[in-house]
Formats: sequence, C-alpha cells, structure tokens
Amino acid sequence: MIIDTPEGALACRAAGPADAPGPTLVLVHGIQGTAAVWTGVLTGLATGRRVLAPHLRGRAGSFAPADPAAYTMAAFARDLGAVLARAPRQVVLVGWSMGCLVALEHLRAQGADGLAGLVLVSGSACLATPPAAVWFRGDTPEAIAANAEARARRLGLAETATGMAVAGSWISARSQDYRPALRALALPTLVLHGTEDPECPVAHGEALAAGIPGARLSLWEGHGHVPMAAAPERFAAELDGFVRSRATIGA
Repeated sequence: MIIDTPEGALACRAAGPADAPGPTLVLVHGIQGTAAVWTGVLTGLATGRRVLAPHLRGRAGSFAPADPAAYTMAAFARDLGAVLARAPRQVVLVGWSMGCLVALEHLRAQGADGLAGLVLVSGSACLATPPAAVWFRGDTPEAIAANAEARARRLGLAETATGMAVAGSWISARSQDYRPALRALALPTLVLHGTEDPECPVAHGEALAAGIPGARLSLWEGHGHVPMAAAPERFAAELDGFVRSRATIGA
C-alpha cells in the first residue's frame, strides 16, 4: 500500500485482514534496512490481525530526498505518524534497532494516544551511553555512506537504504538521548534484546527496561542483533503473546 504524506509517498507492506479484532501491529525497521527485515515473521504475526510495516523515507519504494539532513529521527517520526493514522484500530508499536529511536521520538513528540503497547527490539535510548553502540565510522555523509555496505553484508540485509539516507540517519541517531523521557512512558512495554548483540550491547536493552515503568525485559541468551531473522518462530510467538495481552485494550 502507498501512504501519502505532505513530504512524499511512503511504501508500506500490509498483511492480515483490515477488519481484524484487537490491536494493529506496526513494525518499524532499522537504520539501514527496509520493511523486508520483517519478512520471516510477517505471515505468522498477521494471522488474525492487521500488520503494517512501512518503508521509511529513503528506502524501497518510499520517497528519497537527496539531502542527508532530511533523514532525522524527527522526520522518521513524522513518517511513522502518517502510518499510525492509517491503522484501523489501536496499535502495538514495534521498533527494531533504529526503529526504537523512531518510536521513542514519536512518543516524546506526540504521546501515546492510539497506542496499546510498545515493543523495543535490539534498541537503545542513547547510543552514546557506554558501552557505545557504533554502527558506522566516519564524520561526513560520504564517509558514512562508504562504510555502510560492509555492515549490510554483516547483518544479512536483503534490501538497504540509499547511502545518503544511512548517513543522515546515523548523524541524527548518534546524537539522540531519550533517557529523560523514559520515566514518563505510561505504556505497557516489552524490551527484547540478545545477550550477544555486537551492534547494540545488551546493557542498552537493560537500561531501556529499567527506565520505563513496568517494562518487561526478555533477554535472548546467545542471540545477536537480528532475532527475528535468527529465530523467526520464537520471535513471532513472543510478539503474539504480548499483542494478545493487549487485545482487550485494542478491541
């Protein structure tokens, strides 16, 4: 499906019946990938529920500004807001990697209206917190874009963002600090993190869960940064259980 925004058109993968009961699941990908990262779990998650997985700007069929300054967490949060406006029911919002920052930016700017729950996967509230999560090297958009190809191979990303989209995203992401906003989140939250995540050390997930009131921490022993690819059935089952626990709110 295509979602029109004032800044451009977003491509979005949609699965499951639009009139399904319970919350809609909205899946937000990471800094370099696209909605394709959810392919292994999309069918299972869409059984009996609506699932939306947007391609944020600069990726797949979505609009792609040439200026790296167009790729900020605030800009991605606007993209996300347009997707949430198309959800037929209340939403359980799932962010992976940079998608966690996008979700936290949306919550900081717009609050939790329309949301029934939050799932943060392999994420952080502040990438610079030691041990720092360093996804790319370089101080210029050109250097970061050149560094991005090797990371895409390392994570096994089938589809990737443009080099300038990655560069602008990283310049914005590495400067964010959402830690002060966590305590105000009054939203049922699941934090899922692999204990052997080389891209975003597990301490970041632990800090997220500790900072959000009532958040539940699910540590995946021995797993890395992309749990939905490493163990799709387990990942889908855990998300399904969380969404079902929120179904009375989304009904």
